[in-house]
Amino acid sequence: MKPPHVLLAAALGAVSIGCTEPVEPPPDPEAAAQVGAAEPLPRILPPPSESQPRFVGLWATGAEGCAQPAWRFRRDGVSTLGEVSCSFESVSATPTGYDVAATCHAEGVTSTHAMQFSFAESARAMMIADGPWAGPTSLVYCGPAPAP
Repeated sequence: MKPPHVLLAAALGAVSIGCTEPVEPPPDPEAAAQVGAAEPLPRILPPPSESQPRFVGLWATGAEGCAQPAWRFRRDGVSTLGEVSCSFESVSATPTGYDVAATCHAEGVTSTHAMQFSFAESARAMMIADGPWAGPTSLVYCGPAPAP
C-alpha cells in the first residue's frame, strides 16, 4: 500500500490536469475578412400563427419539386397532382404541429384518417403521419399558394 501523501499528490495532479483549459489559437483576421459577415438563415417554414395554420401553402417531396409543387394545402384540405384530395373535418393544434381528422379520396377509394402534421425546423420540413399515402411523408415548404 502506498503512503497517503503519495496518493494525495497523484489525486491533486489528476485534478489539476482536468481543470486546465485547452489553448485555442487566436482568430485569423484574414480568414474572417474572406468569409464576410454572418447572415441569418432564411425562414423557410411558415411561422406559427393564430390566424393561419402553418401547413397552408405549397409543398413538395424535395426542393427540386418546388418548380411545380405537387401538394396544395388549404385550411380545410389538401390536394395533390397525384389526384389525392382530402377534406379536413377538424384541425387541432398540438405542441409539435396539428392533429387532423380527414376524409380522403384517392383512385376512386374514400377513406378516413387521423393525420398528424409535425414540423422539423432544422430540416425545414413537415412530416405527415397516417394519410392516404404509402407510409409517413416528409415535405418541404415551397411558398404560399397563389390567390385564386
